[in-house]
Amino acid sequence: MSLASITSSPYAGKAPALGNSANYPAAVTVTAVVIRPSDQAILVLPTGLPTFEPVGRFWHPDVEQPLQTLQEQTGIEAYVLTLIERSTDDVTYLMLSTGAVPTNAQWVRDVDHPAAALARQHLARPLGAPVTPAWTMPGWYDDVLPWIDDQLESPRTGRPIQVRSWGLSNVLRVPTAAGAVYFKAIGHSSTITPARPDALPLLFAHEPSFMAAISSDHPGAVVTPLAIDEKRGWMLLPDLGELLDAQPEISVWIDALERHARLQRSYVNRGERLLEAGCVDRRLAVLADALDYLVGPNPATERLDADQRAQLPQRAEELRAAIAELAAIGVPETLLHGDLHPRNIAVRDGVTLAFDWSDAALAHPFLDLVTFIEERSPISQDPRLMDAYLAGWAEYAAPADLRRALTLAKEIGGLYQVMTSLYLIDHCPPLGAAGMAQGAEWWLKSLLK
Repeated sequence: MSLASITSSPYAGKAPALGNSANYPAAVTVTAVVIRPSDQAILVLPTGLPTFEPVGRFWHPDVEQPLQTLQEQTGIEAYVLTLIERSTDDVTYLMLSTGAVPTNAQWVRDVDHPAAALARQHLARPLGAPVTPAWTMPGWYDDVLPWIDDQLESPRTGRPIQVRSWGLSNVLRVPTAAGAVYFKAIGHSSTITPARPDALPLLFAHEPSFMAAISSDHPGAVVTPLAIDEKRGWMLLPDLGELLDAQPEISVWIDALERHARLQRSYVNRGERLLEAGCVDRRLAVLADALDYLVGPNPATERLDADQRAQLPQRAEELRAAIAELAAIGVPETLLHGDLHPRNIAVRDGVTLAFDWSDAALAHPFLDLVTFIEERSPISQDPRLMDAYLAGWAEYAAPADLRRALTLAKEIGGLYQVMTSLYLIDHCPPLGAAGMAQGAEWWLKSLLK
């Protein structure tokens, strides 16, 4: 199976706590506010706004399945612009018509429906409005589709398929005569205005710049972009093959971690190069400095119950000591993927490559293992994987010390993920911000177990 047949694109992952569809109800009703590109009129069926029920669970940023269901059940072809409402079992999207509509549909200017009112509020936002990514506005595709066509070496053979869309990225799968390629637009401090002037910094790398720089440093170690637009945060990427998550052979998993460790070691003592390439500074000292905020009053800790909050001061002191102990072991800080899990690594022609480097940072390398080892992928817990990974760091510490560093990193890695989610909140639309607070809460609770 190639990436072209995977519903959830490999080019748009996030922390498993946020993107696990198993946490969503099995039956969800989707309402679509579909607008016409020319005048933003709203599409209405004889029954009202289009509604449908996708099959099975889905995470709302993974839009390929609902868009396919919309087309199959109603004949409407569209892209998702943004999520405008979400409850336990209902999701409402603002969509852009991209082609066919039913013969019995009508385009109308005004619809007496709360979802239509929310859509109008979004469409009325000025260019560059806070937490309003450019891809959530209808005119964006007028620029991006010609850009994609200009970059392709083989002609496009059909309309690009939207795979994922949310406040952090928009991903399209583009069919060409030579096979599928992927387009990704990123959320970054250069492309998204925060919700407030005193917002916490967005801890996202500039992924197109990073991919271009690292693939130049080490050809074949990461995917080489087919094209990038650094200013607009766009990149075009090849299909990488199958996901590591689908591989049954442990040798493939071992190879993935060994390759990742080699790439990390190649940037030891080259921190400035990583920062120049677009990485964020997330070294242990930065994490320690943020600790008081991460466990103090914030959108995540206010979601905890009183007993859980009462544990935080003591837990903070333990984590501070763990950070100091990890630093003292001597494994150097270097390249960190930041969201390394088995669905962010692909395998093609026997070669494993990590992708989705939006969380790339200068940090402690072992923190990547907190997301890699997971319950949903039993093979990721095989001790042979950790043996192979730690063997690559033998020159920096004794085996027992490396084992201790790994234990500490698994603990501190949860705190690292809390920081990632909390610092994203001010850079996401309100519904996305709520999801980030939920993700930070999940990681906090994991630290209190």
